[in-house]
Amino acid sequence: MSAPALVARRDRPVRWGIGDFFWVFVGGLVVSIVAGIALVAVSGWTTPLTDDQEITLTGVSGIAQFAGFALLLFALLRFKGGGVLHDLGVFRDREVGLVLACFVAGIVMQFALGVLLLPILNLDSGEGQDLVDKLEESSGTAIVMLALMAGLFAPIFEELLFRGVLLRSLLRRMPVPAAVLVSSAVFGAVHLFDPNTFKLLPALIGMGLVSAVLAVYGGGMLRSIALHAGFNAVTVLLAISR
Repeated sequence: MSAPALVARRDRPVRWGIGDFFWVFVGGLVVSIVAGIALVAVSGWTTPLTDDQEITLTGVSGIAQFAGFALLLFALLRFKGGGVLHDLGVFRDREVGLVLACFVAGIVMQFALGVLLLPILNLDSGEGQDLVDKLEESSGTAIVMLALMAGLFAPIFEELLFRGVLLRSLLRRMPVPAAVLVSSAVFGAVHLFDPNTFKLLPALIGMGLVSAVLAVYGGGMLRSIALHAGFNAVTVLLAISR
């Protein structure tokens, strides 16, 4: 199989690769940690933090992480390529109907995978993903921050990073099926920074596989972003409605 939708134009050479994906990812984590430490220091909080403080810290750190991803991604693609639009072709798949269909497909996939994973989910102690737990406990400004993180920033910047930089870097070195599998496995693995996500790993990898296929053959990034947004939207809505 080939990936014609991801073949970059040759008027601007692309010099970024797999190593750049890792330093952008680590850089976003560093920005998140620094922002969290700064918040605690400026606020004068002491340990143990209250529930409200933990929720605020999670929101600020998460938004800082995605801001770090954004800045580093734009810098990387600008100085080692032709920029986000040139290298990733974000807006190549502009058919509104298909993009909306992918959003709906993400919602359906979340419910379908949830049903398939019920036997696994019923085996644990009832602890959920850390962000989901905090969404259920939060209110007001905090819930807006956390909902934006999961429902908007994560679908955009995780797709640009994993189905953009990582997947395209892998496609230069291996066939399409292998690149799709590896990028999806890495996507699932990085979520294990939250240990409670382990039981959700099959669902995350499954979503990553479909998203990667859309990124390869969809002509751009909007379909995979829409799928990811629909997938996350279910979790956000269920969490804040409890």
